[in-house]
Amino acid sequence: MTLNLPKGMNEHYGRNVDKMPELLKVGEVPMSAARLMQERLTNGNNFPDLWNKYFDTSDLIVYPKRNSEDIYILLTINNKGRITKNGRKALELIKPDNLASNYGAVVEQVRELGRKGLIKVPRKRITTETYLTKDKVLNELTWRILARHPDEVPSEFAKDKNLLREYFKEVVSRTRNQKNMALYIGNSLKDKTTLKAWCVSWFEDRSDAYGWLNLDDDDGRLVGLAPEVLGAPDKNIGKAKVYSIEEILGESGNTNDFAPNQIRRLSNIFEQKGYQIHKRIK
Repeated sequence: MTLNLPKGMNEHYGRNVDKMPELLKVGEVPMSAARLMQERLTNGNNFPDLWNKYFDTSDLIVYPKRNSEDIYILLTINNKGRITKNGRKALELIKPDNLASNYGAVVEQVRELGRKGLIKVPRKRITTETYLTKDKVLNELTWRILARHPDEVPSEFAKDKNLLREYFKEVVSRTRNQKNMALYIGNSLKDKTTLKAWCVSWFEDRSDAYGWLNLDDDDGRLVGLAPEVLGAPDKNIGKAKVYSIEEILGESGNTNDFAPNQIRRLSNIFEQKGYQIHKRIK
């Protein structure tokens, strides 16, 4: 049965090794864990399938060969909703003829993944296979990276620092349990570096995150975001688009915040869309 998702969000159900190439070929962007969190908070009541199903994401976990001390998290989508150059190369490794014995995609060498969005995480800093309290989740490095906390990821990938806090609060309200969001990861191989996709589960599973699932599982589920959801490329990107303070305040007139906060908020929005705000000289 086709899921009921917000407009522009398209389910790709089946083996990730089959569906990721299809998704990329049609020009869609695979949904990240942070985007899923945002969508659940914003649209979860109107679209219950967002909470009632699990989703594989564009965020990858990399298992370096012969390394039992560290893993890497690779963020392939920046905060403008675009696939990075090295992120695309990593996503394109997810294909039927590139599987290792752990059913992850083979990576020749970690350095070939590039540096952008690649974050090293010591295994000793990952709390695994146990449900977490609010304080544990908010301080768990892996969750902070997946939620794109500004203190943990490069600015190109950062999102609202309160996202993880608000998400955990909503998970608690739905599960009626104060402990949630367990993390599960696999082991590295001795002979090959591999990568897999992080999967975030549904609310009845307490929104756990799995980094060890096989890329050829028949029940994989990716979501492709269509260009109209992300914002179609603007021909004026690269040029400065000028807004007056009056225009900015006019756009924010429906809120009750103080003007400086409105300006900062809208400035961030404009920046994400490729615009700049300049003071008008009379």
